[in-house]
Amino acid sequence: MATTVTRRYSVASRPGVVVSKRRGTLDAVHTVVALKGELDSAALNLLVDAFDAAVGRDDTDVIVDLAEVDFIGAAWLGTIVKSRAVLRAQHRNLMLRAPSDVARRLLDLCGLEYLVEPVEIAPG
Repeated sequence: MATTVTRRYSVASRPGVVVSKRRGTLDAVHTVVALKGELDSAALNLLVDAFDAAVGRDDTDVIVDLAEVDFIGAAWLGTIVKSRAVLRAQHRNLMLRAPSDVARRLLDLCGLEYLVEPVEIAPG
């Protein structure tokens, strides 16, 4: 007899993918994929199609916003790295924006901090 395990997320940590278009500097348009909540392997299975659809929807560069990530598993980082390779083959870029403390720690441990877009500090 097979046992099925399901994960229940609290409302605050429920995983999600939100896709939007943003106009950046010099009127460049890019796709923003905001990842939210606990991004474990169960969430990867549920949301990878949405992520892939966002990456494949047009020919813009992609920014992955990690500001609201409560947990991110290594499988998600693998998906991001694979997506970046696909985009680079199409002469497009993938950058990470505003990683939460949890996401930044994992990026640093995996040597992927170079994917985080630089933050411009206004003179003051």
